[in-house]
Amino acid sequence: RRSFFVFCLLGGRGRDRRNPGAGRCEIGDPAAMTKRGIADIAVEKAIADVAVSADSACLGSVSLVGAGPGDPELLTVKAVRRLEAAQVVLHDNLISEDVLAMIPQGAELINVGKRCGDVKDRGLQQQEIHDLMLLHAGRGKRIVRLKCGDPYVYGRGGEEVEFLAERGVAFEVVPGVTSALGASASCAVPLTHRSFGVNHVRFVVGQSKSKKLPELDWAELARDAMKQTTVFYMGYKSLDKICQCLLGHGAPAETPMVLVESATLPTERVFHGTLSTMKGVAKEHEADINGPVLFLMGPTAAFPAHLDKLAGGRPWKRLHAETSGGESDGGC
Repeated sequence: RRSFFVFCLLGGRGRDRRNPGAGRCEIGDPAAMTKRGIADIAVEKAIADVAVSADSACLGSVSLVGAGPGDPELLTVKAVRRLEAAQVVLHDNLISEDVLAMIPQGAELINVGKRCGDVKDRGLQQQEIHDLMLLHAGRGKRIVRLKCGDPYVYGRGGEEVEFLAERGVAFEVVPGVTSALGASASCAVPLTHRSFGVNHVRFVVGQSKSKKLPELDWAELARDAMKQTTVFYMGYKSLDKICQCLLGHGAPAETPMVLVESATLPTERVFHGTLSTMKGVAKEHEADINGPVLFLMGPTAAFPAHLDKLAGGRPWKRLHAETSGGESDGGC
């Protein structure tokens, strides 16, 4: 693994847009594997050289940019500007090709991500990502650390800015639409609603570092299941255990739930159920669920069915596609 990191430092180069597979650092890339003979000391020397020049005026800067849940139209104006000006982009694995296409051809692209829950795909470790940021900052580069969703919502953004601040590297954080907000809007599931008695929201992570259920106040989550919206990030692999735990602590079995795959993307899929049925719903579709998943629990998870009744069978969701002139293709 350390030898692969050396390859990223010394041999990895920006991807050629005319040849998308060229030069992109990927775990398991045969080209990377040929570098296994390089000594680990090369890594330490590269980082040490940066540390020596850390006080110089030519240090680069790092922008932690939130890429949102996937739809490139949800990027902020500032995020687009930072991507267009980037010289080095360290990006998460799940960043869409549409977003990556906004990056200049001459910029160096390095995939530093992994797929959550995939034990075969460990990606770069966090310290290796830190070292890459420091290395390129020492070269005076404009670096974008491109993250899914928002950098400060389960994105380890706090850890990365701590590292940069300690070493005198200037940084900024450009917020992004976190996946919970993207899924809520795309699937018509309000996070709060007075008429549904829901006036607060909980964002929780579905697994811990040890791949076990996180240490949460499960009794409280169960007690308030019908009074709030709880959004579970990175919890698909633990869905069965989460449902069992909540039911075991007294959460109502009929608590509405919605599972969202690839929120805001054209491949988005939505599965509705309850706390007692969602395990079976997920099991039925597990063979073809490949995109990132989050799920929402609470009264408003049933809101789309409520809208169906209000609409009386008429379509209520606006189509995504528009004409080149900006006019809706579903207009009168």
